[in-house]
Amino acid sequence: MNAPTSPQTAATTEAVPPAMSYLQLFARFLKFGLLAWGGPVAQIGMLRRELVDEERWISSRRFNKLLAVMQVLPGPEAHEICVHLGIRAKGRLGGVLAGLGFMLPGFLLMFALSWLYFQIEFVGTSLGAAFLGIQAAVIALIVRAVHRIGEHILLDRWLWAIAIVCALAAMARVDFWITLPASGLVYALLVLKHRALALLVTLGAVALAAAVAWWDAPAAKLVETVVQGQASVLLIFASA
Repeated sequence: MNAPTSPQTAATTEAVPPAMSYLQLFARFLKFGLLAWGGPVAQIGMLRRELVDEERWISSRRFNKLLAVMQVLPGPEAHEICVHLGIRAKGRLGGVLAGLGFMLPGFLLMFALSWLYFQIEFVGTSLGAAFLGIQAAVIALIVRAVHRIGEHILLDRWLWAIAIVCALAAMARVDFWITLPASGLVYALLVLKHRALALLVTLGAVALAAAVAWWDAPAAKLVETVVQGQASVLLIFASA
């Protein structure tokens, strides 16, 4: 008689994708592409629910690390996650098929709607109103996806504090290339109990954001001057 598997053993078992053919893999991510409404947050929430929570293609902890890496890299993180999971399932060709399946519906829909936009009047019509209603529903999907992702990431008070500060920074139009590395470095220092260094990094990020904002104001004014045709070649050269 086999001994029952303990919860600790089950928790430490490495999650792996199920066995499937290349066609099945492509069809699976094509389905995700057809349901990929609401932008990257909703898309990632969908991938997490089905492939992490329900089918365990990858562990939740490893998915969180993967998501953190993909958010730092350029490009759409939901598509990059699909490529990674495709590689885990069927190697490099699996990554290509997963990425292609995920992006193909949106790619074709973009072309169809682009053609339709120039053929039909949207403003002040019932069709335009219908699209506004869809946008309201998409916002609800995004809010729900943010809640689901936050449940797995905001695990302590420091992470909550970093999330709130970064949200305020985003509202103040601070560039993401300042908040992302600063947040990662600050939390790593907090975990290592180097709170003084974490505070120093925070103050450095605030100073850098202030310097960038100070520089952007005259730069934006110069761009407006150039657009209006009032700037000389010497002024443009000197500003560069």
